[in-house]
Amino acid sequence: MMKTLKIFLILFIVSLSININAEADNNLNEAGKAGVKNTSGISDDYKLYQNFPNPFNPATIINYKINQSGFVSLNVYNLVGQVVKTLVYEYQEPGTYSRQFDASELSAGVYLYKLQVNNFTSVKRMTLIK
Repeated sequence: MMKTLKIFLILFIVSLSININAEADNNLNEAGKAGVKNTSGISDDYKLYQNFPNPFNPATIINYKINQSGFVSLNVYNLVGQVVKTLVYEYQEPGTYSRQFDASELSAGVYLYKLQVNNFTSVKRMTLIK
């Protein structure tokens, strides 16, 4: 029981550290764009949001935004790089989307999820606890 608690705490601290670093990187990226304005009224960026809740058990929600039509793939990978679940593999119109990821058949650990649409790719980490 104590070993399981230690593993959980280590994974939780690693996840927090990763999220804090990712947010700092996002803030730096946004600061660099501060002087750029889009006059068309339509943002030309894509966005893959951090899953919620994180850590999770057994399911979590992954949200993303696309601003141009295109073929979208959203896959979940283990740390060896194997696809463990394909959540989206279809053509989609611009908009904000949400997908639930049920990991009840997977073992506890860190997983990656990757969004690919047109020339955009983004990867985030999530932690499954049991």
